[in-house]
Amino acid sequence: MKKHSRLYFIASSLILVIFLSACSKTTPDNTKKPRTINTMMEVQTGTVLAVNKLITQPRAYRPNANVGVSVGSHGHSGIYGAMDVASIGRLLRGPEQPKVAYKIIVKRDNGEVIAVTQPATTLFNRGDKVRIFNQDGEARVIH
Repeated sequence: MKKHSRLYFIASSLILVIFLSACSKTTPDNTKKPRTINTMMEVQTGTVLAVNKLITQPRAYRPNANVGVSVGSHGHSGIYGAMDVASIGRLLRGPEQPKVAYKIIVKRDNGEVIAVTQPATTLFNRGDKVRIFNQDGEARVIH
């Protein structure tokens, strides 16, 4: 293989890997599922008993990679490696950051006590009057 064609091959392979890694974005765990119109959601009221702050640590990521040593003809040798496209994309994006969530303990007006864990987007205090939206086992607390 000529030197120019080898450089062209390496450059085009690198561009392809970068393009594919940009396309391999994963969706966050807390994305909302699409809802359709004409659905029913249970709404209850209650009082906040306690709010506990939770910090979720992302799982340790281990890329899928292979490294090998090769000794070829004419005295050529080298270390070669390969990674899958998703691993390269994750490495380019950097490590995931810890996420903050609240576990909100609510005493419903019927006397039942429940706990709802949700992203920390709104601050809740003990004694706040809240509404609990519940649909298909997914709950959300709002003021």
